[in-house]
Amino acid sequence: MAERAAAPGRALGEGRYRLERPLGRGGMATVWLGRDERLGRVVAVKVIAEALAADVSFRRRFEREARVAAGLSHPHLVAVLDAGVDRGRPYLVMEHVPGGTLADRIREGRPPPRGHEALARELLDALGHVHSAGVVHRDVKPRNVLFDGDGRARLADFGIAWTPEATALTDAGQVIGTLRYLAPEVGRGEPASPRSDLYSLGVLLREAGAAAASPALARLVDRLTQPHPERRPPSAASALELIDGEPTVTGPAGGRRARALRVAPVAAALAILTALAVILALTLGGGGGGSASPDEAPPPDAPLVRHLDGLEQAVRDATRP
Repeated sequence: MAERAAAPGRALGEGRYRLERPLGRGGMATVWLGRDERLGRVVAVKVIAEALAADVSFRRRFEREARVAAGLSHPHLVAVLDAGVDRGRPYLVMEHVPGGTLADRIREGRPPPRGHEALARELLDALGHVHSAGVVHRDVKPRNVLFDGDGRARLADFGIAWTPEATALTDAGQVIGTLRYLAPEVGRGEPASPRSDLYSLGVLLREAGAAAASPALARLVDRLTQPHPERRPPSAASALELIDGEPTVTGPAGGRRARALRVAPVAAALAILTALAVILALTLGGGGGGSASPDEAPPPDAPLVRHLDGLEQAVRDATRP
């Protein structure tokens, strides 16, 4: 009987990485808790499933995952440290992220360690970095979000990520990813894009309870999960602006229009107030530019004074945060 490449106590990489226990299993691979004997540190080792080890296409995809992930370095991505083949089984060595997955927390009814807003910001930051490198993740889901010892979110698993050189590995129109989180256009067989990753993130955040955490996050989730890609933010950076309360009016110069709409009523009220103040000054001064004496001041219930008081209150209300 052939010796198993992945089992508790087994060492990979010419004895460097010793497997201790499984951390999780998927259709393509098993992730093990391991130890780097050379550097004396805990690692996570992803070993391709035995049934797929002989499949050339899966091996190529696995190897590409190593190249894609190794080319990305970001505080909110799980880092790939090494890769190799042992007894015919490809494996990846990754940093160990000990805080469990977002899927675990959703199942247990627990919020993200640092709150929903931090989760959204950290994952958008990670996706912004991924997309700027020309990579589309294509499998953003709670199971692929891990938390480190400080509670920071880390995005993992680039096994089905798209890069320009990956086109030969998939057939045209092939749907790849987890159906629950697929953007509608990807489900129809259209190409994945940064906006489809953002849709998946929106579904993830909604499942994690982010939409109920604050109006800003509810607005973010709503925009990310729009059925039509063009109605979603064009980038992760644009999505971050929704959390920060930036304008969301669509169309050219939408942000400037939204700010103008908010400022216009205040500016108009101030202009009217200024004009009426001038009129009052002229009236009290008899039109000759002199100052009015206290005896000539209008009574407190005079119509013009009451109107000015009302305008002052309106300006205060309009400018209140």
